[in-house]
Amino acid sequence: MHDTYIRGNHIYLIAILVFATVITLISTFLTYKNSKKAAEDSLNLQALGIAASLEASMSKGIAEKENIFRDIITEGRWEGIAFIALYDKNGTTILHSNENLIGRQVKDGFIKAVADTGRPVHNYTKLGTDERVFVLDFPVHIRDSERILRLALYTYPVEGIIRQARLHVFGMLFIIAVLWVVGYFFVRASKHSDELRMKMAERERFAVIGEMASVLAHEIRNPLGSIKGFAQYLKEQNTDNRSQGTDSLDIIISESKRLEALTEDLLMYAKPMEVKSDDFDVLDLINEVIKTMQNRKDVGINVAVPAGITIKSDSDKLKQIFMNILQNAVDAESKTIDIKAEFMNDKVVISISDDGYGMSHEIKENAFKPFFTTRIKGTGLGLAIVDKLTKAIGGEIELKSEPQKGTVFKIVIPNT
Repeated sequence: MHDTYIRGNHIYLIAILVFATVITLISTFLTYKNSKKAAEDSLNLQALGIAASLEASMSKGIAEKENIFRDIITEGRWEGIAFIALYDKNGTTILHSNENLIGRQVKDGFIKAVADTGRPVHNYTKLGTDERVFVLDFPVHIRDSERILRLALYTYPVEGIIRQARLHVFGMLFIIAVLWVVGYFFVRASKHSDELRMKMAERERFAVIGEMASVLAHEIRNPLGSIKGFAQYLKEQNTDNRSQGTDSLDIIISESKRLEALTEDLLMYAKPMEVKSDDFDVLDLINEVIKTMQNRKDVGINVAVPAGITIKSDSDKLKQIFMNILQNAVDAESKTIDIKAEFMNDKVVISISDDGYGMSHEIKENAFKPFFTTRIKGTGLGLAIVDKLTKAIGGEIELKSEPQKGTVFKIVIPNT
């Protein structure tokens, strides 16, 4: 439930970032688009104003003067004009700010469109100097004749608007990237913080459970010993008379032993871990553990541990780790258990694999939790003790298992 809540918070934050990103990108795109349109409208209005003024001037007979377009460019009457030209409907150049082009025939679709429709059109083109200009083709009426006035304006006066718009776009993209980076690290830090909080809560819960288990184990131990001892005494007294009561006494003794094992596990799990390091041979320790299982004739144990692997650690705790894992393999109805060991980067890696019925994903996730068991008479403390002992000696444990394919425990022990 808590994991779902944490994931919900992270998804909520990511959703906010996605929403903010989409809104910002749309806003930035519209701003850039409007800036380009504003720049184009500015050029168009400027060109229309100049064209209207020129039409009025030429209608008064000023066009008869010697190349007034050249004079306009030379005098700089209007800023930003690249060239001015006047064409007839067939595209013949009547007047041009560049006198060398007067009389030249121009085949241009824009001139034809203006001549056919009588409406001004505009477009962008490049000059021979590779400069980009805004061109307005404007229909004019001079002395009852229709002409096309072409006015070319340099775009650099309004390009500053577009540059600012581009800078705005890049700035917003940079801010979005920063927000996503910050969001990523925030989610990562939040997730890490939540995981630490969960681990702390779990440790506190386990500490309470451990303290309670320790108290219960001590309280149960003494009366349980009395019950078992008295049952054994009664059984010995009835050795000559087995007519009744002996089976019941066997059950009492058997269950008492099981409860004793449970109290031992509770005490081992609950008591503080004190590590006592000593030098020992890993193969000798494994052989010592295997001797305790010699009565299990139905299980074959193969040991592939080179002689001479000596480490400094807590041999008693490591022995308990091996015993619990081997017992887990036996309980899984394994027929063969393989034990391997090797040195790797100043650490000893010990693998214990079996061919038992394995574990499902859900069981693997909970295997090391205390009191979790799939066996009817299991205590649920065997692997929890393994995990606690491994951490106490500074080691790591890895579990791999698949249903009906067996289980592999990999224990990494530092050679301190």
